[in-house]
Amino acid sequence: MELDVNQPIVVLDTLDSGFKEEVASQVGTLDLSHCFQCGVCSGSCPTMSRMEYGPRRILHMIHLGMADTVLPSHDIWMCVSCYSCNARCPQGIPVTDIMATLRNMAVARGLARDKEATFSRVFVDVLARYGRLCEWQVLLRYYAAEAGLSSVMSLMKQAGLGLTMFRKGKLKIRPDRVEDVQKLREFMARIGRGETS
Repeated sequence: MELDVNQPIVVLDTLDSGFKEEVASQVGTLDLSHCFQCGVCSGSCPTMSRMEYGPRRILHMIHLGMADTVLPSHDIWMCVSCYSCNARCPQGIPVTDIMATLRNMAVARGLARDKEATFSRVFVDVLARYGRLCEWQVLLRYYAAEAGLSSVMSLMKQAGLGLTMFRKGKLKIRPDRVEDVQKLREFMARIGRGETS
């Protein structure tokens, strides 16, 4: 058999024997040995066509300890949390929860940026500043935090809509404020510290 020099060389991951347990501990109760690779999860997934591996393979790679392949994979970000895989899995494996856990792990390890988390942080910052929502400030701060060419282009696409809303009186230049914004900030700080009362 002749070696084809045009074929890419496949380099195997360094297997992480604790990866499966780490995922399981964050999901709750999870035993991936129950997964018999039937493929129902991948067959049920509405975004499977946009994935490289799909849920079935992701579960198998977790079981093998292939953290170096799973966590940087764009597949974990393609999950739309429709729960079709969960509803149809004959073994009751919470695939959607596993995907959410993998996203959290990827962000925590610095392997991905979570745009939703950035938007949430900006939203809360603006709310804490004024006590009310100021849409244009949320958008400007969000796109500034993303700081990429595609972010600037996305913002420019929305500029026309913003001007139209401003002309019709639907968008204010000067943000509304609550009377005692300091009380709101104190409340938000308590919530941030995990205090419930």
